[in-house]
Amino acid sequence: MAPAAAKQKPGEQADVRILIDISGSMKQNDPHNLRRPALRMLVGLLPKETRAGVWTFGQYVNMQIPLGQADKAWKRRARAESKKIASPGQRTNIEEALHRATEDWSGPPTLFRRNLILLTDGMVDISRDSAKNHASRERILQKIVPRLQQLKVSIHTIALSKNADHELMQALAQTTGGWYEQVDNAEQLKKVFLRMFEKVGKPDTVPFKDNKFSIDDSITEATVLVFRKPDAKPTQVIPPSGKAFGASNLPDSVSWHQDEGYDMFTITNPEGGEWRVRAEVDPDNRVMVVTDLKMQTNELPNRLVQGVTLPLEVSFTDHDRLIKKQSFLKVVNISAMQRDEEREHEPRPLLDDGVGADKTAADGYFSLAYGGEDLQPGMGELLLNAKGRTFVREKRISYEVVSPLDIKVTKGAAQGEMELQILPDKRLLRPDGVEIEAWLESSEGEQLPLALTDAGEGVRSGSFNIMSFSGPHKLMIKLKGQTVAGHPVDYFDGPMEVEGIKPPPAESKPEPEPEPEPISNPAPAQMEQLVDEPEPVEPAEPSHEPAPQTQAEPVAQEAEEEEETDWISSSIWLAVINLLVLALGGGAFWWVRRNRQDEVTLVDEGAAGVLQE
Repeated sequence: MAPAAAKQKPGEQADVRILIDISGSMKQNDPHNLRRPALRMLVGLLPKETRAGVWTFGQYVNMQIPLGQADKAWKRRARAESKKIASPGQRTNIEEALHRATEDWSGPPTLFRRNLILLTDGMVDISRDSAKNHASRERILQKIVPRLQQLKVSIHTIALSKNADHELMQALAQTTGGWYEQVDNAEQLKKVFLRMFEKVGKPDTVPFKDNKFSIDDSITEATVLVFRKPDAKPTQVIPPSGKAFGASNLPDSVSWHQDEGYDMFTITNPEGGEWRVRAEVDPDNRVMVVTDLKMQTNELPNRLVQGVTLPLEVSFTDHDRLIKKQSFLKVVNISAMQRDEEREHEPRPLLDDGVGADKTAADGYFSLAYGGEDLQPGMGELLLNAKGRTFVREKRISYEVVSPLDIKVTKGAAQGEMELQILPDKRLLRPDGVEIEAWLESSEGEQLPLALTDAGEGVRSGSFNIMSFSGPHKLMIKLKGQTVAGHPVDYFDGPMEVEGIKPPPAESKPEPEPEPEPISNPAPAQMEQLVDEPEPVEPAEPSHEPAPQTQAEPVAQEAEEEEETDWISSSIWLAVINLLVLALGGGAFWWVRRNRQDEVTLVDEGAAGVLQE
């Protein structure tokens, strides 16, 4: 079966305009002129079918490398001209640079995808008059950007300083579907330019793992990029035939460019099989190939909405015609692996079975529903790998995941009251049909639902009082809606934490022990025993000295008072029992003594009678 015609994609080749800041501030932010090797690397990676040009700008704009096809002659001139890049400029005329580099573009793109790469370390600066600078910045946003949007130009921006106008750089990229990066150190420029190349050039690549890569018979050219540290040994290449070579002993089929921090060599008609490279392993090393057997993918946005689900589609073409031959497709395995700032996810297969995300079985398009809850805020990368019976292919797609909404929490009128506003991003979401729920959730999972009202234009408002709960709680938000492009969004996150300050309940004081019932008419000696002698003791030796007056020590704690109260209560009952025993004993003694006195009286009276007789 002959390959079918592939879906036509306008602009298969790239038209790249590169704008490089040469203002005086670059002496601080790029003191070693690392823009030069980074530009040479980008120039070397561009496919020969690419149309490219380089402009430098400070106060004035210069065409450093004329616009032309990126063939060998153009690349030689570009490498030579790159050595002239320095920092002599006095100002930063971004407006004029954008105008000059794009003035020949008109109408919709036909053969070329239009891309513009802007590198700067500063802000719009055309005059000492700040009002003129502000006016220039506004013209960029209000006139130049809308024009470039109509021309389908993607602006990719690099901010080489914390002092750059990041808001402007982000706006240029976001409004045109481009890519934005902030670079804190010029040492990072080469790898940033690599990512920019992958955005604009969309190269065909093969996996480069453990410094090994495989070449199949369909590949007519391979360009290998190897990053190198300053003290690294010279890079060596070992082809399948086994005879190693390097920059000093090249075969006729290899051209080699060695620069600051990297080696780049191109192999024409490379030998099929496994190639090896003796160099330090770097995850950004690449092998880009020229081949008629291409892996095609649908476009993913550079900015993905957190919670969005997108269709991911992969197909293969041979000489630009879609391959539908089942004997080829059935032995192809395709996987997608997601990397984000936290981890690498498990690879997921793309299938051509007509199930789930795949609409039609055996039509040559392998599909996967990509995104959903796996998308976390921050930078991410999708790595596509395809392995057939005789070939392997790889493609990397970098993206940024952004929240679909903004949250504002402000103090309310009442004590502890907080006003909540949830604002869906109208640039990312369709305003109609957005559903939002919100609640506070404790670390134990307890949920406090929040009532939301529609404040107009998709905004939801509500309130909560931090004095109604205690401890840390997450503000949880669930959103359902659609992106501007119509893709479903199911967002669920806890983007904010609030601290409850509900006062703890007042501690209840223990009820006092009941007072013991008073003893009726206690004798003075008994009362003295109750008060001064709480516990019965052995009688001491008689003393003629009066007993000293004692005073009870103050009790330090309430618990001790309770123990003393219990102790005194027990002592009182013991004293009462002792009193009863003493009373009974005293009564018995009195009764016996009285009887004895009666007997003595009778005896005395009888004796007296005898005497009288």
